[in-house]
Amino acid sequence: MKRQSQAQFKRPVEHPFTADQRDSTTVLLGGLSPRHDRLLEASLRALGYRCKALPNVSLDAYECAREYGNNGQCNPTYFTVGNLVKYVQGLAAEGMSREEIIDSHVFVTAGSCGTCRFGMYEAEYRYALMNAGFEGFRVLLFGTDDGIDQSTGQKAGLDMNLDFFLGIITAFNVADVLNQFHYKTRGYEVTPGAVDAATDDVLAHLEQVICTRAIFSLPDSRAHFLSGTPLEAKATYLGKMLHLLRGTEMVDAMAVARDRYDQVELDPFRVKPIVKIIGEFWAQTTEGQGNFNMHRFLEHEGAEVFVDRSLFTRLMYLLHMHKQATLDRKGLTNGDGRLRHYRAYYRKRGMLTLAEKILKRENDRLLEALGGGLHEMASQYELERLARPYWNWRTSSGESHLEIAENIYYHQHHLCHMVLSLKPFSCMPSTQSDGVQTRVVEDHPGMIYLPIETSGDGEVIAHSRVQMALGGARTKARKEMARVLEASRWTIDELRSYADDHPDITRASYAVPHHPGIVGRAANMAIHVGSLLAARPPMVAQPRGV
Repeated sequence: MKRQSQAQFKRPVEHPFTADQRDSTTVLLGGLSPRHDRLLEASLRALGYRCKALPNVSLDAYECAREYGNNGQCNPTYFTVGNLVKYVQGLAAEGMSREEIIDSHVFVTAGSCGTCRFGMYEAEYRYALMNAGFEGFRVLLFGTDDGIDQSTGQKAGLDMNLDFFLGIITAFNVADVLNQFHYKTRGYEVTPGAVDAATDDVLAHLEQVICTRAIFSLPDSRAHFLSGTPLEAKATYLGKMLHLLRGTEMVDAMAVARDRYDQVELDPFRVKPIVKIIGEFWAQTTEGQGNFNMHRFLEHEGAEVFVDRSLFTRLMYLLHMHKQATLDRKGLTNGDGRLRHYRAYYRKRGMLTLAEKILKRENDRLLEALGGGLHEMASQYELERLARPYWNWRTSSGESHLEIAENIYYHQHHLCHMVLSLKPFSCMPSTQSDGVQTRVVEDHPGMIYLPIETSGDGEVIAHSRVQMALGGARTKARKEMARVLEASRWTIDELRSYADDHPDITRASYAVPHHPGIVGRAANMAIHVGSLLAARPPMVAQPRGV
């Protein structure tokens, strides 16, 4: 019987993105929250790139990916792939030729080796673009392990230097903090839309600051005499890091943001359950139809949405994982000698520790500039410790131990009434995590945890499930407020009257102390205002006139 030959699969040839094309090529990006996308675009523009953030994802994008892509993709793939295809189709509808679109655009997105379908995103982008008539459209994948592959033999279009990474990290840092402050404030606005308007003003200012801020150059610095010497590279690296650490542009910009938000009238005595959103990276970060408009829906149902510093937390998580993996390999020499091995080990551990401290310090500076009312970034070491009885951190698929650890962390520290975990439908790593969460909930009485699988349909069912869980969270928030008022010497009207007479304590940036065992903002505010009332000096009776 004649053996049937099989053709070996080969990756399609794609035109490279080179440095000489930089001025004529638009770098497309998108898929995060609107605030992240806008500030990331500004960061790349500051480095001289033509850059464009794609519009927010929509159901039309989902249907577009269903038409041109493979079946069985996960939710983030459908929405982000379809969003890119719809955008280039829009360019063609405006009169740009397909050849011109392909030659003058490149899409940059995140990727990974798996173990879930995340590892197939790149192929899905290429396949859908090809079916839509844009074969050869350039897609650059930014891997979490190996960066961007631009091995073309020519100078790469994306210059992956220190300025590039510092700019992206700064944009992520600012956007994460702004995102959290935005949601912490919006649920208490007196005039609907006031916080959104303030955020638009703040974003416009931040974009201008990022686009115009100074970038360190050794020839223009006091150390210019080191230019052209063997120490030039090290001096440039050190100078850029010191410029970042000593710079105040972004801190000053966040202080301006604080003043703008303080113009918004708030009512902090509204009793609202705090819902912490966790889950798969894209599903918890995106806004709109990609996750059933969950942020807006929760606020419409009377909840305060608690989003964390998702991208910065992810960076800290990656540093922590590399650091722990380095510890695992301690003592495993490859024959180069024990002294050399341990020297390399301690050097790498030291560099990773320094990076952790720098990221934490930069994040803390922004929090302080906004008034200090936001919760600081959770320690990766504490998160790993909390998840250790339930999950081995070495199982690094999906969100690894983060979902489990965050569920425990935010309940133990009394930072939320309920945790909502958003994830793509049939996501294998998230399914594993949800199985473990059953035991976590059993071990922590009173914990409200709800996982929701997102897709292009089923919004009504998802919202119904959230409403049922919110019922329990509302009850917790109301009982909490009732206990606080029962233990207080003051009525709610007296507390409100004092706040009306002292409007500074109702400002968005005012840091209301977090009291042990108290979650809600209204309850914490009631305790705080009660303590201020009790601390007032007693009224001195004036003598009567003769």
